[in-house]
Amino acid sequence: MTQDMDFTLVESFFHISPKGADHPYYELPATDFLDEAISYATLVKAGEMVQAIGMQLPASFVGTSFFHLCITNLIFSAQYNRYLDLSLHNLIYQLEKHDDHAHLGFKIKELRWTEVPTSEQERKTFLENAFSSFFNQEINGIVETVASSANLKSGMIWNQVGTLFLSVVEYIEENIKDQTLVDRFKSDFDVLVGLPAEVFNRKRSPFIHKPRYIDNPWSPPNGKAMIRSACCMYDCRVDGQKCYTCPRMLPEEREERRKLVLAGSV
Repeated sequence: MTQDMDFTLVESFFHISPKGADHPYYELPATDFLDEAISYATLVKAGEMVQAIGMQLPASFVGTSFFHLCITNLIFSAQYNRYLDLSLHNLIYQLEKHDDHAHLGFKIKELRWTEVPTSEQERKTFLENAFSSFFNQEINGIVETVASSANLKSGMIWNQVGTLFLSVVEYIEENIKDQTLVDRFKSDFDVLVGLPAEVFNRKRSPFIHKPRYIDNPWSPPNGKAMIRSACCMYDCRVDGQKCYTCPRMLPEEREERRKLVLAGSV
């Protein structure tokens, strides 16, 4: 059934597919994250895999991984006019260990979908309802429970959404040659951006974000890098350090890192 749908992109970047991980280190029904005790135990396992020094990093990575489901449906809606059933009951959450890092992803139990209308207004209405239901019924509760189980505020997770999705938009624009598909993806994304904050149980929509850019020393002389909308907590690990695009990085820290990159020391 997957022969006419290519999962390569979402499997490579987000580890979501009907096949799932080749060698899962640990897995559980995605719905189990609604149980705070199970969520906490899973975060501990995820933290051990990346040598985390607290709960911030695993909560950040696990929490944001659930937003990859929404990105997946943006991609498949644009490419195939199909909105996949990525409800939590249809997913197995998987942790896969790779040396000093971990992959967090989902195995789709049964591949099924709803056809997305192609006419502009019907499509917009369909996606508004689909995305609203998805967050209300699936994602909002998970994000709150993951954060609560780590004794953290959920804003730490939600605030990362802005650049998470905009980075995908930029990737699609730069790497997909089919302009019709690119335009459809951006139009569908605009539907998500246009949803009211109440859909996400937030005071303001996390999808409304004005990106800021800095010089990218890995792509001189004119390359640009997007500063994250919030810290991903990657430095909260043994010998960890902030990402070059971390909003918490001081200008002098970033300049020192830039020099090291240009000198080939990083």
